[in-house]
Amino acid sequence: MELAPGSHWQSEPHLRGTTEFVTLFAGAIEITADQKDIVVQAGESVRFQGDTAHTYRNISKGITRAAMIINYV
Repeated sequence: MELAPGSHWQSEPHLRGTTEFVTLFAGAIEITADQKDIVVQAGESVRFQGDTAHTYRNISKGITRAAMIINYV
């Protein structure tokens, strides 16, 4: 996934029990999931429940590059 500076991506909830794993390669993003904000910097990874609405927001000055793995149970 790539996000331009200042842009965001909103995802609908996935199936119940779904988990998302995100690894950031460049930039910084703020993920809002289950009404919690998670800041992820380049070189970091995060895991969260993907069965609620969630948003990815580029909070850096450059392009954000990330890889997502979505684990459906």
